[in-house]
Amino acid sequence: MTRSRRGWRAESPFDPGRFTQTFLLALEARGLAGIPQTMLGFYADVVREVLGVPDELKLLFGISFGAADPAGPSSRYRMGRVPIEESVVLHDTPGVFDRRRTAG
Repeated sequence: MTRSRRGWRAESPFDPGRFTQTFLLALEARGLAGIPQTMLGFYADVVREVLGVPDELKLLFGISFGAADPAGPSSRYRMGRVPIEESVVLHDTPGVFDRRRTAG
């Protein structure tokens, strides 16, 4: 990963997301849970001060992790999702959504 003085350079905007996904999957594989907290990026100066993070590192978000509480209220919350047909545009792939419905 290339880095500039303040963090990731423009040619690698997806690296933080890839790292996050891999880290969260690794936690899950070990029986742990995690949640990215983008709000921490808005308080980068406070986080830097409390954790002693040097100024040359850019803070985008934090990830809280540990043992999940299956009985806790946040474990029971489920977000709805829009159908894939409303959020994805397929080009030159007629019938893809039809095959998906019959495959399941």
